[in-house]
Amino acid sequence: MRYDVVVIGAGPAGSTAAKFLSEKGMRVLLLDKSTFPRDKPCGGGLPARVLKRYRYIEENGLVDSFSYEVSLHSFASKYNVDIQKNEPIVAMILRKKFDAGLVNLATRSGATLLAGKTVKNVKMSEEKSRLVLTDGTEIESNYVIVADGMWGSIGKQLGTRQSCRNIGVCVFEEHPLSKRTLDQFFSEKRRVHIHMNALGVAGYGWVFPKHKHVNIGICEFRQAIGSRNEKKNIKEIYENYLKTLKETKIIPSNLKIKNPKGGVFPTYPVQRTALQRAFICGDAAGMVNPLTGEGIYNAMVSGEIAAKVITEALDSNPKNKMVISSYPVRWRNDFGKNNKRFFRLSQHWGMGEDNIMRLFEKDKQLVDIAMRHILTLDSMKTIWRKLSLRFISVYLKDRFGLL
Repeated sequence: MRYDVVVIGAGPAGSTAAKFLSEKGMRVLLLDKSTFPRDKPCGGGLPARVLKRYRYIEENGLVDSFSYEVSLHSFASKYNVDIQKNEPIVAMILRKKFDAGLVNLATRSGATLLAGKTVKNVKMSEEKSRLVLTDGTEIESNYVIVADGMWGSIGKQLGTRQSCRNIGVCVFEEHPLSKRTLDQFFSEKRRVHIHMNALGVAGYGWVFPKHKHVNIGICEFRQAIGSRNEKKNIKEIYENYLKTLKETKIIPSNLKIKNPKGGVFPTYPVQRTALQRAFICGDAAGMVNPLTGEGIYNAMVSGEIAAKVITEALDSNPKNKMVISSYPVRWRNDFGKNNKRFFRLSQHWGMGEDNIMRLFEKDKQLVDIAMRHILTLDSMKTIWRKLSLRFISVYLKDRFGLL
């Protein structure tokens, strides 16, 4: 079998790449070891800017619900910040439905799906890429997009390595609830709750209400754990977090822990993401937001960028190394520089959140500037500059008793 592009992994990164490539008339094979629909560890909260960049998500009914209100809580103190907007702040999804929907969009655009098949190895030459599946099937293509997740083997075969230190770990559960109960506890606006440093973790706890579910979880960022902190039992903390949520009447008192799931995600990109005829995307490339753990936006963007680079290369010269090498430059300019800033911030999880929350509580404009990263497609560089200046101003006013 011969294709223009083979995409390994049909998650958000791979499906997005396959969709954009197929729309340009490419012969695309989308491979995944699982059959669809299938589930993935995920809280299921997308920042609203995802929908502004990829409007087809909402247009094709892949959003489960919207949240218009968010409450940020400082777990160790009394500080709370309540945010309310007339437009959605967070779009809630169910990963089983969402991922299957993205795959469907890719196949409707012309991609061929080969599900339940595993790639054994990939070999590249100056002329082509050659894949061998575990059942012995051989496939040739001009290019390969590797989007097989953090634990995928193909990226490792090609020489990429994930750091075991720069990871996030989480425990969560999707609890089914009636619409009436959800309306009672979270209102029709589906108020989200975020607890900074919940029960002392270097991370946060979340409560994501959806249409007929609530996703509750806790995550810890291991890059923030040094000599000042030791690793914690996240499952035990999750159980205690639920007890606290019940005591504060954020969730129903009769909510039971039934089948919590664990997950691990990368928080720092691999060193090389363009390798001869292969492009590494999404979690396989370590492109998750290191401050929040949200990875779908960056995964989809990386898939889109890889598709554009391949289209340009095939339109000009398949051996055009200048075009191929532009992939890492483009994703870094799009979201990579933001991730670098977020990574530096994430190393300080658990240090000074109370003071930050206190200033956010006192200054609404500070909150509004920070929210622009979630709500808009504005450059983070511009937002960062404004946020820094405003933060310094508010800090000094607070220091001298002017607030």
